[in-house]
Amino acid sequence: MRNEIMTLTELTKNGVKVARLAGNRDLNEKAVKAKMKSMREYGQLVPAIIVDASTAIKDGLKVVDFTTGEEIKDGNNYVVLLDANHRYSAHLRLLEENKKIEPEKQYEREFYFMYSLNPSVSIEKTLAEINIATTPWKGADYVKGVKMMVEEDLPTLDFVSDLTTMGYSLDAASKWATFGSKISKAVLVRAISGNIDEVLRKSNTISRGRTLVEAARKSFSAEFLKSRTLIDWIIGKYEDTDDSEKSTFTNNMNHFLANVQRENTEKIEKAKGTRGGKPKETIIYEELNILWKKHMEENYNLSLIHISEPTRRSYI
Repeated sequence: MRNEIMTLTELTKNGVKVARLAGNRDLNEKAVKAKMKSMREYGQLVPAIIVDASTAIKDGLKVVDFTTGEEIKDGNNYVVLLDANHRYSAHLRLLEENKKIEPEKQYEREFYFMYSLNPSVSIEKTLAEINIATTPWKGADYVKGVKMMVEEDLPTLDFVSDLTTMGYSLDAASKWATFGSKISKAVLVRAISGNIDEVLRKSNTISRGRTLVEAARKSFSAEFLKSRTLIDWIIGKYEDTDDSEKSTFTNNMNHFLANVQRENTEKIEKAKGTRGGKPKETIIYEELNILWKKHMEENYNLSLIHISEPTRRSYI
């Protein structure tokens, strides 16, 4: 049956169940509903690609039952979806909906599977080619792919994963973690294939990134932080700082971000560019520069009178 197309009905009759890779991209509700609409009208146009669950488990991948989410230790009676997770979820939901609608309106289509046509290619490489070369992943999907395929402890990647899971773009997450666009899709694709760049192994900038993003959350909205705007401005301020003062930059920026008054952050977040005028980012940077300058001047004056720590009041 390796080169044949199989149906879900056939698999079920043979006692075979369907599983998924635990670390594969999360199911997107909007995508599932779109697939439901498409499959109700046109059916499944392309078979899902599968491998034997026992093979995936042997390769060190975590496999879970598609419907229950329970981890599968013995995969002898399971096949694993390498793609079509959204289509399969849509198919199951359509069958479930049949219980609530009249017979003449019920969904009565089959779901089709086939094994990868090149069994000599590893699961990791097959998954990467299917999901990256054919159906592009989003930034968070690349991160999940690396975490699923790589057993090595990579703290920087963990931090980036925390941010992308919350909706940060990959570029924004990379900048919070490394102060640069160093963790790109190309870097993650190489890691999935087993070639891990040193930027993923370095962890010396994580503390700075975590400190600043946690401080920013005290004053700025979650949605604003997901873009690159604020972190781009922070990086610019760091690069403009004299080398002799860079050691105190994180503390100064940490205190600044945590104490900006909400009326000021709301003004920044609601900034809009004008046609033929200043772009939105320029307006935001100008507002931040004014607040930062005031912050630095007040802290400098405080240091002259031997106050060792900034006061905790919101003075901006």
